[in-house]
Amino acid sequence: MNEKEKEETYGRIIPPIVEMIKDEKDLITAMSTISCELYHAFEHWNWVGFYRRVDERTLKVGPYQGGHGCLTIDVDRGVCGACVREKSILMISDVSKVESHIACSPETKSEMVLPIIGNMGTVLAVFDLDSTEIGAFDAIDKEFLSGLVDWIRPLYDQFPGRFLEVGQSGKGSNFAI
Repeated sequence: MNEKEKEETYGRIIPPIVEMIKDEKDLITAMSTISCELYHAFEHWNWVGFYRRVDERTLKVGPYQGGHGCLTIDVDRGVCGACVREKSILMISDVSKVESHIACSPETKSEMVLPIIGNMGTVLAVFDLDSTEIGAFDAIDKEFLSGLVDWIRPLYDQFPGRFLEVGQSGKGSNFAI
């Protein structure tokens, strides 16, 4: 997919996604909608979804679209774990060159992971996208997908089941030991 086609696809799919979730108060509904719409918009993406942080060390899958994802990821493992530790967007052009990559699907050739960081600076979840093409993700994806993460962040901060760091105030579940 060239840059022009990619921008046109985002231009066609982002407005309906925003329209669907703009008044949505339920986090899981918004995450499901984003995953579904993006998965079906880009033919070369084979997995689109979220890993939710459920405790200090653990990410759990869902909602997502695509083949079966890893159910649980320790934050010390894989690209998703690195995203949590580094609190930054990661774009992996060729996952076969990343020793720590967790191969949930042999078809995955490249990956992009965006952190969802709450108001207190805690990574609450990651938004993970996999592609069957090497080098599928670039600055265009970063721009548009960051905007969608910005739409989710306020919902996540209000979600009562979210992970909280020890000593962090709020109405989330504190699973840290």
